[in-house]
Amino acid sequence: MTTTGELRDGLGLADDLRHRPVAGERTRDSLFWELIMPEEELGVQVYLYLTGSGKAGYNVCVWGPDARPLALHLHQGRVSDDADLDNFSFDGLTLAQPELRQSCLLTYDRDDVRIEFAFSGIHDAFSYHRNPDGLPPWFAVNRIEQTGRVHGGLHIGSRHIGWDRMGHRDHSWGIRDWGVPQHWKWFVAYTESGRALNGWIWIAQGEWGFAGYVVRDGVTFPVRHIDQHADYDDQMRQRRLRATLTDISGARTEVQFDVFGVVELPTHDRLQTVIREGACRAVIDGEEGAGQFETHWQGSYLDYLSARDA
Repeated sequence: MTTTGELRDGLGLADDLRHRPVAGERTRDSLFWELIMPEEELGVQVYLYLTGSGKAGYNVCVWGPDARPLALHLHQGRVSDDADLDNFSFDGLTLAQPELRQSCLLTYDRDDVRIEFAFSGIHDAFSYHRNPDGLPPWFAVNRIEQTGRVHGGLHIGSRHIGWDRMGHRDHSWGIRDWGVPQHWKWFVAYTESGRALNGWIWIAQGEWGFAGYVVRDGVTFPVRHIDQHADYDDQMRQRRLRATLTDISGARTEVQFDVFGVVELPTHDRLQTVIREGACRAVIDGEEGAGQFETHWQGSYLDYLSARDA
């Protein structure tokens, strides 16, 4: 597995573990795992956070075309000071990382939902600091993204789906200032042959920025620029995204996402931030696959757009 380019990623050996506060500073780790199944019209994601002061929480979501997700489990609590992410357990969720920045085993078992997500990366964990636009400090100190093979499966009620397919994970750390970004689009797509890409388009302080990668022939290329157009319904829920990713080699990769299910995640910040996740059929340079397309909005702006369209 190779990453091309001369940009430094700022990653340390222990950056897939918990980040401790230094000199009284606040810190927060956010971890995310996802897998999209177009043939089942289902998406699955798990999001976990831990703060330096011991607060922790997660959301576990299984959703499809229906207005209500099949499952949306939210939980908050506390973890001990010595808890770390190589051998972690928190109210039905466990995480082991036998090979940091390469493999992990996430399990979840609670309220008629069981998930086993045994992940092995198909490329080295990718830091957004490798992109020419870097990682803005309002978002995180650093963030890694990684596409990989997932074994295991999902049990929800009486339904069981086994997994031997592609999925994705990420991990960011630092403190996020939700007041700075005006909008973003984040997406990931993958095919069973091993094609994969990740993109992030952000607008903040009147400026655009781009991040992500393209995996091509076993080599990971950082993204330089993303041209895109998205379609939405009358409530501004994402329906389709067409994008062209230009990487640092100058090569262009075409991707299209067609959304079959959207779920809105609860947020509680003063800006009424709205995060919507789209489970998608995806096509990378003509090859069919799966993917996820996330949008970020500030609540008042989203309310204005939705009311105007109505």
